[in-house]
Amino acid sequence: MNNDFEKDLADGQKGEEAVRHFVETTLEIPFLKYNDTKAFDIMFQSLGEEPVFFEVKTDYFEKDWTKGGSGNMAIEYKCRGKPSGVRTSLATHFAYYFPNIEDKHLWVIPMEDLNSLLKGNRFPAKDAGEVDGRTGKKVSRCYMIPRFEYKEYFDVYTFDGRGNWLLS
Repeated sequence: MNNDFEKDLADGQKGEEAVRHFVETTLEIPFLKYNDTKAFDIMFQSLGEEPVFFEVKTDYFEKDWTKGGSGNMAIEYKCRGKPSGVRTSLATHFAYYFPNIEDKHLWVIPMEDLNSLLKGNRFPAKDAGEVDGRTGKKVSRCYMIPRFEYKEYFDVYTFDGRGNWLLS
């Protein structure tokens, strides 16, 4: 997060475009629409199939460990004192996009599995996001998942630079 809503929104839209490309080219599910409510971020649907909804998190701050990365995924669950993120999403899948990792990682998990992972573990929580002008505190709360310790729960893809997402 940039602590600037407009910049965060633009960064998030770039991540949604990357996930759209991934789903259309790798999973071969046609794009239907982007969404701007808390229900989901992107909707896809193949003819005669149930729709597939993605919640997308784009993390521009995480870097490779060799360059000072934390190894964490920040999963938002509260914003401005209200449930948000994984607590309010109706998405069927969650995609966490790391554009500043050398080979652009995309970590994908069914939302049901992510919620089970969060309920079955005591991940540390951290304040995040923009700072509230009245209180001086950050407005969001996130669970911090050490991604390498929980990698087996996710399908991890890397981008080859030629338009292909490869399962790691």
